[in-house]
Amino acid sequence: MRFLTWLASAALLTGLVGGQAAAQEVDTKGDKELTQTAQKIDKSAADSAQGRVTSKIVEEWKGTKFTFEPNSQPRELTAKDVQDLRAKKLGYGEISILLALTAKQPTIGTPKSVSEVLKMRQDGAGWGKLARDLGYKNLGSVIKSVKATEKDVTKVAMERSEKSDKTGKVDKPEKPEKPEKLEKPEKPEKPGR
Repeated sequence: MRFLTWLASAALLTGLVGGQAAAQEVDTKGDKELTQTAQKIDKSAADSAQGRVTSKIVEEWKGTKFTFEPNSQPRELTAKDVQDLRAKKLGYGEISILLALTAKQPTIGTPKSVSEVLKMRQDGAGWGKLARDLGYKNLGSVIKSVKATEKDVTKVAMERSEKSDKTGKVDKPEKPEKPEKLEKPEKPEKPGR
Protein backbone atom coordinates (compact mmCIF):
# COMPACT_ATOMS: atom_id res chain seq x y z
CA MET A 1 0.00 0.00 0.00
CA ARG A 2 2.82 2.35 0.87
CA PHE A 3 4.41 1.57 -2.44
CA LEU A 4 1.22 2.51 -4.33
CA THR A 5 0.93 5.78 -2.42
CA TRP A 6 4.55 6.55 -3.14
CA LEU A 7 4.07 5.63 -6.82
CA ALA A 8 0.96 7.83 -7.10
CA SER A 9 2.80 10.73 -5.45
CA ALA A 10 5.76 10.31 -7.78
CA ALA A 11 3.46 10.24 -10.81
CA LEU A 12 1.62 13.36 -9.60
CA LEU A 13 4.89 15.18 -8.94
CA THR A 14 6.24 14.18 -12.36
CA GLY A 15 3.03 15.44 -13.97
CA LEU A 16 3.24 18.77 -12.17
CA VAL A 17 6.90 19.29 -13.00
CA GLY A 18 6.35 18.18 -16.61
CA GLY A 19 3.32 20.44 -16.90
CA GLN A 20 5.30 23.41 -15.63
CA ALA A 21 8.14 22.60 -18.00
CA ALA A 22 5.69 22.43 -20.90
CA ALA A 23 4.21 25.78 -19.86
CA GLN A 24 7.72 27.24 -19.69
CA GLU A 25 8.63 26.15 -23.23
CA VAL A 26 9.17 28.81 -25.82
CA ASP A 27 7.11 28.50 -29.00
CA THR A 28 10.13 28.34 -31.33
CA LYS A 29 8.06 27.30 -34.34
CA GLY A 30 5.74 30.27 -33.79
CA ASP A 31 8.73 32.55 -33.22
CA LYS A 32 10.22 31.51 -36.57
CA GLU A 33 6.89 31.93 -38.36
CA LEU A 34 6.45 35.42 -36.88
CA THR A 35 9.94 36.43 -37.97
CA GLN A 36 9.32 35.20 -41.53
CA THR A 37 5.96 36.97 -41.70
CA ALA A 38 7.54 40.18 -40.40
CA GLN A 39 10.15 39.97 -43.16
CA LYS A 40 7.40 39.57 -45.76
CA ILE A 41 5.63 42.64 -44.38
CA ASP A 42 8.84 44.65 -44.55
CA LYS A 43 9.52 43.51 -48.12
CA SER A 44 6.00 44.43 -49.23
CA ALA A 45 6.18 47.73 -47.35
CA ALA A 46 9.42 48.61 -49.14
CA ASP A 47 7.52 48.41 -52.44
CA SER A 48 4.65 50.56 -51.14
CA ALA A 49 3.92 54.09 -50.14
CA GLN A 50 4.98 54.27 -46.50
CA GLY A 51 1.98 56.40 -45.54
CA ARG A 52 -0.45 53.83 -46.91
CA VAL A 53 1.28 51.02 -45.00
CA THR A 54 1.07 53.06 -41.80
CA SER A 55 -2.63 53.68 -42.48
CA LYS A 56 -3.26 49.95 -43.03
CA ILE A 57 -1.61 49.09 -39.69
CA VAL A 58 -3.67 51.76 -37.88
CA GLU A 59 -6.80 50.52 -39.63
CA GLU A 60 -6.01 46.92 -38.62
CA TRP A 61 -6.10 47.92 -34.93
CA LYS A 62 -9.04 50.35 -35.11
CA GLY A 63 -11.09 50.05 -31.93
CA THR A 64 -8.29 48.40 -29.93
CA LYS A 65 -6.93 50.39 -27.00
CA PHE A 66 -3.21 50.26 -26.25
CA THR A 67 -1.31 51.39 -23.20
CA PHE A 68 1.81 52.93 -24.67
CA GLU A 69 3.62 53.78 -21.43
CA PRO A 70 3.30 52.21 -17.97
CA ASN A 71 0.52 53.85 -15.93
CA SER A 72 -0.81 55.79 -18.93
CA GLN A 73 -4.38 55.72 -20.14
CA PRO A 74 -5.20 53.21 -22.89
CA ARG A 75 -5.98 54.80 -26.24
CA GLU A 76 -6.32 53.89 -29.90
CA LEU A 77 -3.32 53.58 -32.18
CA THR A 78 -2.52 56.57 -34.39
CA ALA A 79 -0.32 57.06 -37.44
CA LYS A 80 2.05 59.08 -35.23
CA ASP A 81 2.45 56.06 -32.91
CA VAL A 82 3.49 53.91 -35.89
CA GLN A 83 5.86 56.64 -37.10
CA ASP A 84 7.37 56.91 -33.60
CA LEU A 85 8.02 53.15 -33.60
CA ARG A 86 9.58 53.44 -37.08
CA ALA A 87 11.85 56.18 -35.70
CA LYS A 88 13.05 53.61 -33.14
CA LYS A 89 14.36 51.54 -36.09
CA LEU A 90 11.50 49.00 -36.09
CA GLY A 91 10.30 47.55 -39.35
CA TYR A 92 6.59 47.39 -40.11
CA GLY A 93 6.70 43.64 -39.45
CA GLU A 94 8.19 44.12 -35.99
CA ILE A 95 5.63 46.84 -35.25
CA SER A 96 2.85 44.44 -36.25
CA ILE A 97 4.18 41.73 -33.92
CA LEU A 98 4.71 44.19 -31.07
CA LEU A 99 1.15 45.49 -31.37
CA ALA A 100 -0.32 41.98 -31.60
CA LEU A 101 1.62 40.80 -28.53
CA THR A 102 0.58 43.86 -26.56
CA ALA A 103 -3.07 43.90 -27.63
CA LYS A 104 -3.83 40.23 -27.12
CA GLN A 105 -2.10 39.67 -23.77
CA PRO A 106 -3.81 37.04 -21.62
CA THR A 107 -5.46 38.62 -18.62
CA ILE A 108 -2.94 37.32 -16.10
CA GLY A 109 -1.69 40.09 -13.85
CA THR A 110 -1.14 43.59 -15.12
CA PRO A 111 -0.72 43.77 -18.90
CA LYS A 112 2.54 45.26 -20.15
CA SER A 113 2.58 48.51 -22.10
CA VAL A 114 3.88 48.79 -25.65
CA SER A 115 7.08 50.43 -24.37
CA GLU A 116 7.64 47.66 -21.78
CA VAL A 117 7.22 44.90 -24.36
CA LEU A 118 9.52 46.79 -26.74
CA LYS A 119 12.14 47.11 -23.98
CA MET A 120 11.98 43.35 -23.37
CA ARG A 121 12.53 42.80 -27.10
CA GLN A 122 15.42 45.26 -27.24
CA ASP A 123 16.97 43.48 -24.26
CA GLY A 124 17.26 40.40 -26.48
CA ALA A 125 14.09 38.39 -25.85
CA GLY A 126 12.77 36.53 -28.90
CA TRP A 127 9.11 36.74 -29.82
CA GLY A 128 8.46 33.25 -28.42
CA LYS A 129 10.06 34.10 -25.07
CA LEU A 130 8.18 37.40 -24.93
CA ALA A 131 4.92 35.57 -25.55
CA ARG A 132 5.68 33.08 -22.79
CA ASP A 133 6.65 35.87 -20.37
CA LEU A 134 3.40 37.70 -21.20
CA GLY A 135 1.35 34.58 -20.41
CA TYR A 136 0.61 33.21 -23.88
CA LYS A 137 0.31 29.44 -24.23
CA ASN A 138 1.42 29.75 -27.87
CA LEU A 139 1.72 32.37 -30.56
CA GLY A 140 -1.36 31.32 -32.55
CA SER A 141 -3.47 34.46 -31.99
CA VAL A 142 -0.46 36.72 -32.52
CA ILE A 143 0.48 34.96 -35.77
CA LYS A 144 -3.09 35.29 -37.00
CA SER A 145 -3.07 39.06 -36.41
CA VAL A 146 0.32 39.55 -38.02
CA LYS A 147 -0.70 37.50 -41.07
CA ALA A 148 -3.78 39.71 -41.46
CA THR A 149 -1.49 42.75 -41.49
CA GLU A 150 0.78 41.03 -44.01
CA LYS A 151 -2.21 40.42 -46.28
CA ASP A 152 -3.22 44.10 -46.09
CA VAL A 153 0.30 45.40 -46.70
CA THR A 154 0.78 43.01 -49.64
CA LYS A 155 -2.50 44.27 -51.08
CA VAL A 156 -1.26 47.87 -50.80
CA ALA A 157 1.98 46.90 -52.58
CA MET A 158 0.08 45.12 -55.36
CA GLU A 159 -2.25 48.09 -55.87
CA ARG A 160 0.73 50.39 -56.18
CA SER A 161 2.44 48.01 -58.59
CA GLU A 162 -0.66 47.75 -60.79
CA LYS A 163 -1.07 51.53 -60.76
CA SER A 164 2.53 52.10 -61.83
CA ASP A 165 2.15 49.50 -64.57
CA LYS A 166 -0.85 51.41 -65.91
CA THR A 167 0.52 54.91 -65.59
CA GLY A 168 4.27 54.72 -65.19
CA LYS A 169 5.26 52.47 -68.05
CA VAL A 170 3.43 53.98 -70.98
CA ASP A 171 5.33 53.48 -74.21
CA LYS A 172 6.57 56.73 -75.66
CA PRO A 173 5.40 57.42 -79.16
CA GLU A 174 8.05 56.95 -81.78
CA LYS A 175 9.69 60.10 -82.98
CA PRO A 176 8.83 60.89 -86.57
CA GLU A 177 11.68 60.69 -88.99
CA LYS A 178 13.30 63.95 -89.80
CA PRO A 179 12.33 65.15 -93.23
CA GLU A 180 15.08 65.21 -95.77
CA LYS A 181 16.77 68.48 -96.01
CA LEU A 182 15.67 70.34 -99.07
CA GLU A 183 18.37 72.01 -101.01
CA LYS A 184 17.99 75.70 -101.47
CA PRO A 185 17.47 76.70 -105.03
CA GLU A 186 20.40 78.43 -106.60
CA LYS A 187 20.19 82.15 -106.79
CA PRO A 188 19.73 83.37 -110.27
CA GLU A 189 22.60 85.32 -111.71
CA LYS A 190 22.11 88.97 -112.02
CA PRO A 191 22.34 90.21 -115.56
CA GLY A 192 25.33 92.30 -116.31
CA ARG A 193 27.87 90.54 -114.39
